[in-house]
Amino acid sequence: MKYIPGLIAILLMSVFAACEDETKTCDQTLISDLGINFKRDTLDGFIIKDTIWPKVTMYAIGKDTIVNRQPRSSVFVALNPLADSSMFYLRLDSAAVADTLIFRYARKPNFVSAGCGFATFYTLDTVICTFNTIDYLRINNKEVNSTNDTHVSLYYIR
Repeated sequence: MKYIPGLIAILLMSVFAACEDETKTCDQTLISDLGINFKRDTLDGFIIKDTIWPKVTMYAIGKDTIVNRQPRSSVFVALNPLADSSMFYLRLDSAAVADTLIFRYARKPNFVSAGCGFATFYTLDTVICTFNTIDYLRINNKEVNSTNDTHVSLYYIR
């Protein structure tokens, strides 16, 4: 009888450890962020390289700031799982004119597991942006799922 409390404690610790592992797995599997990277185009497309902007500020319009005045060569943003489009404000440098990016997409529920439930995956349809600082863009991968891909590249010539 004196071993029963110790046995119960061991069982409870095992259950909590299993739940923690499942939570980590679910968090990683359920996240499907859109990856955006910044590229500098020189010599009319002959030399294109990743570039780091010194003071990137980005936020979902009407939502919290995602990045605020940090040096970045890329950002990952969450798309709105309740709408078919998301709109973002992007300023690459404090001296640069801000751009607005609108991502239009189709949403698809994807069953992960009984413990995790469903994740929302997206298929990019269109990207609309102002071209204040951005010179052009390219959709690299239309499928936004739980991988850390670069889905959109933004190019700058100036």
